[in-house]
Amino acid sequence: FQNFKIRGVDEPSSEMTARGSREGFTEAIRINISMIRRRMKTPEMTFEMMSAGKTSHTAVCLCYMRGRVSERLLSDVRSRIANLPLDVVLESGYIQPFLENRRLSLFSSVGTTERPDTLCGKVAEGRIAVLVDGTPFALITPTLFVEHFQSMDDYAVHPYYASFLRMIKYVAFFVGMLLPGLYVAVGTFHPEMLPFTLMLSYFKSDLATPFPLVVEALLIHFLFEVMREAGLRFPKAVGRAVSIVGALVIGESAVRAGLIGAPMVIIVALTAISSFVIPSLYGSVTLLRFLFIVLGGTLGLYGIMIGVSLLLCSICAVHIHSIPFTAPITPFSLKAMRDVLIRADWRELWKKQFLVQNVVGSHLKEQELSSGSRDSDGQ
Repeated sequence: FQNFKIRGVDEPSSEMTARGSREGFTEAIRINISMIRRRMKTPEMTFEMMSAGKTSHTAVCLCYMRGRVSERLLSDVRSRIANLPLDVVLESGYIQPFLENRRLSLFSSVGTTERPDTLCGKVAEGRIAVLVDGTPFALITPTLFVEHFQSMDDYAVHPYYASFLRMIKYVAFFVGMLLPGLYVAVGTFHPEMLPFTLMLSYFKSDLATPFPLVVEALLIHFLFEVMREAGLRFPKAVGRAVSIVGALVIGESAVRAGLIGAPMVIIVALTAISSFVIPSLYGSVTLLRFLFIVLGGTLGLYGIMIGVSLLLCSICAVHIHSIPFTAPITPFSLKAMRDVLIRADWRELWKKQFLVQNVVGSHLKEQELSSGSRDSDGQ
């Protein structure tokens, strides 16, 4: 790296933790490999260099542990990267869609991380990490849906508090996705379900605003996303000020002018805070939030129930490399639930090694055995 300017190792910007390492990946792939090797000194840790992009020839590194990773999974990932049709690869997001099996799913089955310790923990469970030169975001495949609700802090604090944090994340996920739609559905079609005092407050604000409740919800959530995007794209010195001042000024002015009711502003605030609890699902939750607002404003609670049912069916239908995306919730595994809704003590977690290809419902082992028998028959 003598002739190249390289950003130094810094704290990850998207995965903040109270405890644990303060080191995050950089744009230089060799430095990222060295940070992984410093944590995993076992000879089983393997780094396989590849090239992606017919013009850019971007360096790509597959990280896995021999003896733990499924050979069929490894050959599948290796084949997909080797056969990439892309001309230029400048970020790991270019490769991510080619590692997924279901194109229309809102939830990605390939995870990303900036943390070397998180990557080492996932690789030790039989997964494959993909490092791309020029970006600090590494890909991890396969990633289960429940892992979006886990963080490195969960394994560094007391198990009771870690379990409490897990429950907060699950509640925040449903609040950020369903709360505006439920409010619109109840206020539009089922106001009798509201408590008497809240119903009076709702009718008072509804009579003072010129828009229907569904239009009001879509408008204010759209404005919130505009202010959030402006805060991200502005320089750091003014970005936070723009988002905070914009939210205060526009929100208060809209309520005083009678364009938006005060209860809707509270709903937006609760939804926004809940959405930031799980950063990896923010995009998916935002799109689903708008969908449920439309369903709630047109079909009421029936539309919300139909939408939730279709969403659950869609998530359960996703398989990544022959592994169910929703495991171990469905297919259900009682033993694996010790690290899903709750986090068991380390004195229990260490007793049985978890490998992702061994989860209930996985067909990787069956495929490897069948391919092995065919090879022996061919010989």
